[in-house]
Amino acid sequence: MKGKASSPDGVQIAWYRYGQGDRQILFVPTWNLVDARVVGHQVVALEPYATVITYDPRGHGSSDRPDRGYSFPDHAADALAVMEANGLQRPAVVTASRGLNATLILASDHPDRVDRIASVASYMELEPRSGPIDPARLDALRTDWAGFIVPFMHSVFPEPGSTEVIEEMIEIGMEATPEIITTQEVELDWSVPASLLGSVGCPTLILHGEHDIVPVSLAERISASMPRSRLEILPVSGHRPDIRSPEVVNPILMGFLFGAADY
Repeated sequence: MKGKASSPDGVQIAWYRYGQGDRQILFVPTWNLVDARVVGHQVVALEPYATVITYDPRGHGSSDRPDRGYSFPDHAADALAVMEANGLQRPAVVTASRGLNATLILASDHPDRVDRIASVASYMELEPRSGPIDPARLDALRTDWAGFIVPFMHSVFPEPGSTEVIEEMIEIGMEATPEIITTQEVELDWSVPASLLGSVGCPTLILHGEHDIVPVSLAERISASMPRSRLEILPVSGHRPDIRSPEVVNPILMGFLFGAADY
């Protein structure tokens, strides 16, 4: 089943519903470089036991692509709109990389609506930026998108034998809109989610690859800052083991999503 949810600013967010189980699970996207297709392995594993909702982030897939409106609060509002459209009362939230930022805002603003959080390859900026974003970097993204996407996807999946998944992710990434990505980079205020780490009290699982391009030390700091967080390091894995190695990640996720999570 699929449909669209209307965010408070009128942006239409395309969502996809799988399964009919009592456990409700919401996948909050990472940044709009990719869409809901990337969590397909998790959907297959979870839908026999749960009601699973995924959605395309604003700016990618079948969701609207407005000219502006890509702050973390905008993304958190999209998540809530999708929850309301699907009648989700208190789902477990699964996210990855930058998606943790919007998830923290959602859980902070609506603590009674988020049961628990699982975050893969968590990425945040915990220190204030020293200055504005380099304009030359933004121009490079606008004018040579493939020059960014291709090496980036290779760095995301450093595991041997990743050629097929890299090619698939490059294809999805090339469907993103460079102008939207650069607009988002300017709009994001990283200080907001960073300030919320200590106030989100639901059980949280942080999964992080040993060879992630995001340092393990950052995952350690994130986990240590959250009152009820557990960090698990995945040997050998790169930045998105949920995509590259679902046979490793899915059993851990399922144990957390369906277990007691008594920490």
